[in-house]
Amino acid sequence: MKVYRCLKRYGLNVLPQEFVDAERKIKKFRKYTIGYLHIDVLYAPKIAKKRWYLFTCIDRVSKIAYVWVSERKTKEKGARFLRKVLSFYPHKVHYILTDNGLEFCYDALPKGKKTKKVHPLTKLCRLGKIEHRRIKFRHPWTNGMIERFNGKVKKNVLRKYLFNDVDDLKEKLTEYINDYNFTIRLKGLGYKTPSDYLKTNFNHSIQCIVI
Repeated sequence: MKVYRCLKRYGLNVLPQEFVDAERKIKKFRKYTIGYLHIDVLYAPKIAKKRWYLFTCIDRVSKIAYVWVSERKTKEKGARFLRKVLSFYPHKVHYILTDNGLEFCYDALPKGKKTKKVHPLTKLCRLGKIEHRRIKFRHPWTNGMIERFNGKVKKNVLRKYLFNDVDDLKEKLTEYINDYNFTIRLKGLGYKTPSDYLKTNFNHSIQCIVI
């Protein structure tokens, strides 16, 4: 306590403003870098007794979203989804954040099945100089942004409709995702739509999605 009082007396109990400003810039850069994508997989309702999967993606900064429907969630499908994602987003992708599912990495393989093979998605990341980050095991909430987006997809599409077939599912998803990207104004973006925010702040444009 005596040391603190001494520092306070001479105005040394707080960081100089230049250090505070520098730290704020660093935190802002780390938190809001354009091209940080959150990726996940959703289970769609069974249609004619067949299970379908939704690969989902959202950009941390612009909130631009992308979705793809797949009949499986294998490592090949995970890599294929990333190719689609990289073709869709108009800016450089620096990071992707996923869970540890086999469709994204080999990290969750048990000891007896560990492999030295390179995951197809890892190959794509290396090729594109993308850093692939994974959440902690059994900590899905650490990828909260995509979890919240998945919740919106469930509420506005998956739980809202009964689907006649997979084409019906794709049609309703396409309508919702394009509405989300181009029409819905988000509080976190200053009440701009994701596409408007991307255009205004980064001078990039996106096309409508056809799932």
